[in-house]
Amino acid sequence: MDDDRLEARLQVAQAAARAGGTLARDYFERRAELAVETKGPHDLVSIADRAVETAIREAVAAEFPDDPLVGEEHGGDAAETGWVIDPIDGTQNFLRGIPQFVVSIAYRHGGRTEIGVIHDPNTGETHSARRGHGARRDGVAIRVSGIGSFERAVLGVGHSPRHAAELYNATVSAVVSAGAQTRNYCCAALQLAYVADGRLDATWDPYLLDWDVAAGILLVEEAGGTAVPFEPGRLGPSADRLIAGNAALVEALRVLLP
Repeated sequence: MDDDRLEARLQVAQAAARAGGTLARDYFERRAELAVETKGPHDLVSIADRAVETAIREAVAAEFPDDPLVGEEHGGDAAETGWVIDPIDGTQNFLRGIPQFVVSIAYRHGGRTEIGVIHDPNTGETHSARRGHGARRDGVAIRVSGIGSFERAVLGVGHSPRHAAELYNATVSAVVSAGAQTRNYCCAALQLAYVADGRLDATWDPYLLDWDVAAGILLVEEAGGTAVPFEPGRLGPSADRLIAGNAALVEALRVLLP
């Protein structure tokens, strides 16, 4: 795909993420009115998720009507080329009044993620990346941290009830025993944006889906980091764990973690 067409999609992704974020924040301010449903253990969805995803889909379709889309709420067929949308990553934070949730949008071409945008409507920050052009926060270039030792590191950790508690406990014990501090923002996309921005040195999560990380992985990579072993396009029962950060810490975590 030529440069102009990718740049046009980046601009649409940024605009759609910000518009979706404005809508999500509006719902957040009046979340007591929302009809909340339970899809499964700890999988909460509200009318806000669906409304935000619909708005993003409409914004993309208005410019690129032939592009396939897949999203957390409205589904769609995962494709080698197309858009991957998480309308509100951090839904549980959202529903509990914790302002740590983001909109995540990625565009993939030929099986390779080319564009990633993560917008935080609570801070107003937009992290974006285009393959080969670096990563940015509100237009300013960002880089992963250079901290390679556990003793100085702050690591994001995720938790999923789909995995045994022992896995999470063993992971936290291992990194804390090695000297690191930990954070869990309960929002995988936000943690990946923070890794790309050097706010976290690395992040680990035991169970992630494509829409959770499609944009964030590209952000980390374009900010000079690495992400393993998540495979783009894997969905549902094929979800995988993820380690992302600067290369030194990612390699150290691969050796250290169970």
